[in-house]
Amino acid sequence: MKNTPLILLFSLFGCLQIFQNPLAAQTLVDGYIFEENNRGYLNQVKIVIYRLPENAVLPDMFTDAAGHFEISIPPGRYRFLSKKDVFFDHEDTVEIAADKVFLKIEMRRKPGYLFDATIAEARTDPDQVVDAVQGATIEIYNRTAKKVELVYKQHKDAFFQHTLEQGNHYSILIRKPGYLAKRIEAYVNVKGCIICVDGVANLRPGVTENLTAGNTMGTLLCNIDMEKVRLDKRIGLQNIYYDYDKWDIRPDAAVELDKAVRLMMDNPTISVELGSHTDARGGDSYNLELSQKRAESAVGYIVSEGVSNNRISAKGYGETEISNRCKNGVTCSEEEHQANRRTELRITGISKDSLEEMRWSSLEEIVREEDFKTALRGLENQQEVKIEEKPAPKTEEKPKPKTEEKTELKKDKKVEAKIESKTELKKDEKVETKIKNKVKIDEPVRRPALQPEANNSVVLPKFEPVASISPKKLSEDYTGYNVEIARTDIELTGDHPMFNQAMDVFYQKDGEGLFYYFLGDFDNQAVARNYFQMVVLPKFPTAKLCEFVRGVKNYSK
Repeated sequence: MKNTPLILLFSLFGCLQIFQNPLAAQTLVDGYIFEENNRGYLNQVKIVIYRLPENAVLPDMFTDAAGHFEISIPPGRYRFLSKKDVFFDHEDTVEIAADKVFLKIEMRRKPGYLFDATIAEARTDPDQVVDAVQGATIEIYNRTAKKVELVYKQHKDAFFQHTLEQGNHYSILIRKPGYLAKRIEAYVNVKGCIICVDGVANLRPGVTENLTAGNTMGTLLCNIDMEKVRLDKRIGLQNIYYDYDKWDIRPDAAVELDKAVRLMMDNPTISVELGSHTDARGGDSYNLELSQKRAESAVGYIVSEGVSNNRISAKGYGETEISNRCKNGVTCSEEEHQANRRTELRITGISKDSLEEMRWSSLEEIVREEDFKTALRGLENQQEVKIEEKPAPKTEEKPKPKTEEKTELKKDKKVEAKIESKTELKKDEKVETKIKNKVKIDEPVRRPALQPEANNSVVLPKFEPVASISPKKLSEDYTGYNVEIARTDIELTGDHPMFNQAMDVFYQKDGEGLFYYFLGDFDNQAVARNYFQMVVLPKFPTAKLCEFVRGVKNYSK
């Protein structure tokens, strides 16, 4: 066995001679790879070729734009393995003789839908001829798998394709300087949808005409309209309904206002006025006052979701801008009156910062921020205030037993409770209710702020444990920006709900044995500050923005 390495060396040398010796007999293999049912040739299919029986591997090769490949190899028996994303692997065993060989390889697509989109300027008239939009940045993020699936920077074409696989929720974001960002949400066999696409006016052909047997595959053709950014442009919000004579934000209105929040977050360079309009019924001055309260209520909701109040203002128009014939004294149907009870966003400012020069947050960063806020709401839903009765004073009679009752605050009340470190309140203490901007919103109780103790550590609110991820230790030479949200005497375990966030949670231990916990990881200070002010600070009032340089922390002002 002493000669084993030498034998192995000669064996490898023999294999190399088989594939590399130009004098050996060669056979040309000419092939095409296409999608089943002749749906088209496939570009960039990876082909791995094994010589049998020794399974020696030839260098990888790929098909060209026409699905074609060719290679010259010695006669013999080979295994061809074809691989491409969203397709099932295909394997063929082929006997190669001395004559030229022609191969046709058919590949089968995995269950899913081919999203085939064309980007163009929005039409103001159905018969208007519009220009295609080239040079846009296109991003697709799989929210189910939590991964980026496609990024085109300044895409040269006005169209793109991507396969949306079964059981996934996708976010699609299209941006170009001078246009409003376009967000599309696609649900493929999730949340009760065979295929649901929110943000696209129409799909061609109809979904039911386009499905294969079992509703597992299809092709979705759509036009994506891009709106140009200009001052005084009006953007309508649908279904912002209020109860009669009220201005509270109803749950169905909150869903639509969330779209306005997303619009503002996706377009950080615009400022808007939110205008509320009423129908002509009722007194003019009364309608003007009511619409102002409704506008302020809607703006209050949007600001509470993280949009800076410097970017949005409220304006009540009453019945001063009736959009149809239904003015004072005119008899109209309820549907006609409803058309006048509308809410609109009007662009009032466009940042002087050039969109080409500013650093856009990636779609992944935007989605993680949205998921982070959703996770915080989930934690708020777990809050439960415990109220303890005072024991009865001692008398000749038997004292009443000490009891404890749990009071669950209703979801439709926005309450800030002053809570001791153990989150216990005495029954006779007053719970202070605070409604911001006269907005009554269906949302959970806000968590108590983290309270510093004398030893400079932090008492964390108590939550029920939930499944979550463990925090990661911050690198000793870390350089970047993040947000410090907690400082504790003991190390927190991974099942603490604070770690059940979309953003990564990091920790650092100092020389005195204190543990510091951080959210986020940013290279850009402006982006980090935006995240700190809009997302973290409203939930963690004691949070601090930090800058690290090779592991040394400084608090940003």
